[in-house]
Amino acid sequence: MDRPDTRGALLDHATRLVRSRGYSAFSYADLATAVGIRKPSVHHHFPTKEELGVALVARYTERFLARLAEIDRLDTGPVDALERYAALHREGLVDGEACLCGVIAAETGAVPAAVAEGVAEFFRVNQAWLTDRIERGQRSGELRPSLDAGDSAATLLAALEGAALVARSHNDVAAFDRVATTSIAVLKGYTPA
Repeated sequence: MDRPDTRGALLDHATRLVRSRGYSAFSYADLATAVGIRKPSVHHHFPTKEELGVALVARYTERFLARLAEIDRLDTGPVDALERYAALHREGLVDGEACLCGVIAAETGAVPAAVAEGVAEFFRVNQAWLTDRIERGQRSGELRPSLDAGDSAATLLAALEGAALVARSHNDVAAFDRVATTSIAVLKGYTPA
């Protein structure tokens, strides 16, 4: 018999599995074992892996956007906002987990179109948020990027996502920290010594 929040538990475990192994590298049997249910019960909640993937990406995006709103509420300036944003990408690295959408993006050719579309939307809203913060930083004089705000946002997003994957592959969180620090410093108009 399923527990009251079996669906949530399945999403939690699937999120960890994707962030550490990848979308293609886990099965419903893995989920059933992790949650302590039978495999048909997984199918009851998510008849297909595509439906599970869509739900995973939607929930991850929603939670990430809530974290961005939290950064906005703090309103501590554009540089601090970018540093807090980088910290979101750092979370999980000590446990061998990278951004769910970044991991799935690396497998775009092997995931269903609906899942890939959700991942693309995650990156679109992140880039828009970063663009806005960089524009604010330009107006205040705190940021002096060499590219326009949109291109700077795309570059920062790509640097952080890539740094997370590289740091995870080397089990070296400090590698991520160096890229994040350097990327933000470049947006401020200089590079650290």
